[in-house]
Amino acid sequence: MFDFLKPDVAFNPSPKQVAHSFRWLGWGGFWLQSFLGFIPILVVLTTVFSRAGNQASILSLGIALAILCLLALCLSIYWCYRYTKIARRLENPDRRPAKAEIKRDLKLGLLINLGIMVIAVSIALARVAQLTIRMLTLPQGSTVVAPTQVGTMLTQGAIVTPSNMIAIQAMVSAIAAGLIGTIVSLLLIYYVGQHRNQSDF
Repeated sequence: MFDFLKPDVAFNPSPKQVAHSFRWLGWGGFWLQSFLGFIPILVVLTTVFSRAGNQASILSLGIALAILCLLALCLSIYWCYRYTKIARRLENPDRRPAKAEIKRDLKLGLLINLGIMVIAVSIALARVAQLTIRMLTLPQGSTVVAPTQVGTMLTQGAIVTPSNMIAIQAMVSAIAAGLIGTIVSLLLIYYVGQHRNQSDF
């Protein structure tokens, strides 16, 4: 599988080797992205449904970007599954797609995952900046008191709640999922490019 990492080996993969790479990396990317994408998908859906009565919140830029990131993540998960379908076509000499078609699919998958990372990083930066600004409004040395019983007063200022941390974790998971998809696409682009026949398989 990773013979191309050996510098002394003249690497020229056969169509079956390319198909094996598409299957192995496609399923690996599919399951890893599905696992990492669970938290972002859950957070976005929960946020949208919990604010169903507030149209302004639903249409806010942050929610719109989060939904866009979610859609791109779902498309990327499907795209990894699509690589396994390409593997089946490569194994059949009568159904092998043209190299140009495969490269186009791989480049589109790469762009999708780069888009996921750009959107997720933008949302994460905005969320962290918002929390940082709120925390900086507290006087130095002050303590934020959480209520332990009815009637307990909260100090005036910022509070980092579990929902804040879950949202940040969701964005980090989305970035990681996009990174995995990017790595899978780049490895497959390199692998296809090593096939000596430049026009077809």
